[in-house]
Amino acid sequence: MLTISTRQLKQNPAAAIDEVLASGEPAAITSYGKPTGAVIAPAEGRKPRTWVSGEALRNIPALPDDVMRSWQKDLAESRQYPFARNPWGDDE
Repeated sequence: MLTISTRQLKQNPAAAIDEVLASGEPAAITSYGKPTGAVIAPAEGRKPRTWVSGEALRNIPALPDDVMRSWQKDLAESRQYPFARNPWGDDE
């Protein structure tokens, strides 16, 4: 079982939680190296994060030209509706 010190938890709680979520296993909280009885555990059914490597992303094949044109056409048509907006505002 992972262990996380109270100091680590106090100084950077997000990193401690990320560590638990990444491992998918519970972590015991310790104080001065001794277990406190408290445990941080990922939600039931939650799986560790799976990261996709840059190499795998580079190997994704490009869309065929006809599919790309169709996708671009659909995207352009969707912009006529007010609810289909770019959330970052680049198209305003």
